[in-house]
Amino acid sequence: MRLFLWLVMLSLVATIAFAAGRWSAAPPRFEPQPASNSSGGLAGAWQNFVRAQQETLALLLDHRFAGDDRDVAEAYRTVLYGLVGAIESNALQNWELPRFMRGADWTSKNGLDNPDNNYYVARLRDDAEYLVRGTRGTTRGLVFQLLRGQPGVGDAGTSDNIAVLYAEAMHWAADGSFELYIGRRNPGAGRNWLRSADGAETLLVRHTHSDWEERSGELYIERIGAEGERAAPLSSDQLARRLNGAAQALYDRTATWLSLSEKFMALMPRNELSKIRATAGGLVGQYASFGHWNLNEDEALIVSMAPGGADYQGFELGRLWFVSMDYDSHTSSLTLEQSVASRDGRYYFVLSHRDPRIQNWLDIEGHQRGLMIVRWQGLDGAPPAVAQPQVQRVPFSQLPAVLPDDIQGFTLAQRQQQIRQRRRQIQQRFSR
Repeated sequence: MRLFLWLVMLSLVATIAFAAGRWSAAPPRFEPQPASNSSGGLAGAWQNFVRAQQETLALLLDHRFAGDDRDVAEAYRTVLYGLVGAIESNALQNWELPRFMRGADWTSKNGLDNPDNNYYVARLRDDAEYLVRGTRGTTRGLVFQLLRGQPGVGDAGTSDNIAVLYAEAMHWAADGSFELYIGRRNPGAGRNWLRSADGAETLLVRHTHSDWEERSGELYIERIGAEGERAAPLSSDQLARRLNGAAQALYDRTATWLSLSEKFMALMPRNELSKIRATAGGLVGQYASFGHWNLNEDEALIVSMAPGGADYQGFELGRLWFVSMDYDSHTSSLTLEQSVASRDGRYYFVLSHRDPRIQNWLDIEGHQRGLMIVRWQGLDGAPPAVAQPQVQRVPFSQLPAVLPDDIQGFTLAQRQQQIRQRRRQIQQRFSR
């Protein structure tokens, strides 16, 4: 008996040690191969780029998340999302004459992107100075982040912030316009400044929409001293470096987000939401509650929450590949502005396979498993305890008996109008 107990304890210790190592280990990274004598630098870089696509797809298809046919199809689409982002942010970027590009939209989803955000990214040099001009727009939130490296690529982590600036701390002209200096020297009192440092490479701008009728402002960036310069002719060595960067970004980002998804599934509660906490990495000043669902056809999850006093509070579902769902044609995300509250002041959301015929339906799009996250922005500190979401799993047939009796029904015609409105709002938002 003692031997048996000793073996059980040894097995338990080994299992814990294995799990700890698994979740603490860094995700794999892509290593571009040097060009061989038979292929030039550009040809070798192209081979690296093709290899990165193959290895990225294998990373997903060989994973335990690749279950049924839909999971496999989503794995392929996740690689396509990553390709778009890697090409735009690396292969087609010009560090000498930067421009803003979309960081994540319906063509380049990554990093459990927030459907309520318009993301814009510009690639910078850490030894140069830049001036960003633009307008405020009408969005609920606006924040500028200067990041070391690229999020999720190499050893940069998910978000290595050098400097962060919120709209509320900025100086604005009477007409709602602004100027933002990026560099190492202090531009003086009354000027907006993001202080640069070694490794500064990515400028990320978030416009957060609580109401999808809100509109992002304009953005324009120039490298100081290069105003009016013509772009230099493209060289094969230059494009080779960019292609190698795209290859690394594609694979590394996918590996980073997959690793985070694994940790969510292993460490966060199933059919529950974690305690509200400041996000580790990502947006400074944002609070979040994480979890994941696992629901059969005849089950539903009721998530109720009180307003947390934030400028923005949104609830989002995500796929296991750590990307957002099809939020334009499904109600897979809702802000408080898009939802209705009950008489008790709380919001009641239902996650289910079938439409429960209430307005606050979070459509899981037929997936048995997935990620969920609630975000709060615009707070001086953590949301109050009353804001902690409460979760209850119930039989789908019992929803009318469990939900508050003041929740009104939502017809099929109303659902179709709701989806039609979301599609219009997203197309308008992403048309700029």
